[in-house]
Amino acid sequence: MANPSTPTRAHPTDSTSSTFDSGFTANGVIPDLVVSSLDRVQFHVHRQWLLYASNNGFCGILNDPITTTTLTESAAVLDILFHTVYGLSCLHHQPALESAKGALMAMNKYGLSIPHFASPSLPLYQLILSYAAHHPIEAYVLASHYALEALAVPISAHLLAYDLSKMSDALVVEMGPIYFSRLYNLQRSRLAMLRDIVLRPPAAHAATRECGEERQQELTRAWAMASAEIVWSALPNTSTHALNSSFVNASTAVTCPECLEVLHRRLEEVTKERSAVRRTI
Repeated sequence: MANPSTPTRAHPTDSTSSTFDSGFTANGVIPDLVVSSLDRVQFHVHRQWLLYASNNGFCGILNDPITTTTLTESAAVLDILFHTVYGLSCLHHQPALESAKGALMAMNKYGLSIPHFASPSLPLYQLILSYAAHHPIEAYVLASHYALEALAVPISAHLLAYDLSKMSDALVVEMGPIYFSRLYNLQRSRLAMLRDIVLRPPAAHAATRECGEERQQELTRAWAMASAEIVWSALPNTSTHALNSSFVNASTAVTCPECLEVLHRRLEEVTKERSAVRRTI
């Protein structure tokens, strides 16, 4: 394997990146540097562009005037890295999350500012955020590890029901105590506020000839049974639809129009109150 700081000749069987080929230009300028990956894929890039983005001469590799070099990262990792440097999206390549993780490690190594390139207006932000739907805890750990607040916040919304007790010690360490605590507190606070909401029953209506205080206890008991079940089984991501369904199903025996009206008003309040509860760290 070639030393990453040593210029090398391209191997005759090397393949070439579909984006960073010899015809790739930046501001009308053709590439002047060929970078080969560990798995022998060539990337045609611009030496000055990389130097401008890096605070350490690209790990010292570009301190000397070279035209070719081989790095120790895979093509999948370098593809993300170079797309990031040039402000290009690589979402269409659907890179694996592990490749994105490797790219961030490589960015640190080559002196590229992760907070800068992962800002919300740039493609790297969208790439990491794209993992939230199917790999939420891994994406959150990645954002947390590099203190990428603008990413950790929206990703946390995908972890409302995640069982934190299932996390490995290694994953907790990688996440760090601050972001672990914030996620834990988010889940606990949502559960506490849910209990507070559902344990407040509908107000009693004015007594009528058909429905006095005693008959109105039917609704009170139905609400109490439903709220007890919700409190017992609720998750931090329990939806307003699930709450409404539980109370409506528990109140099927209630026939008084006035009772049903106060039930309807209380369910509207529950929906508004639950929807207002914070969903992110």
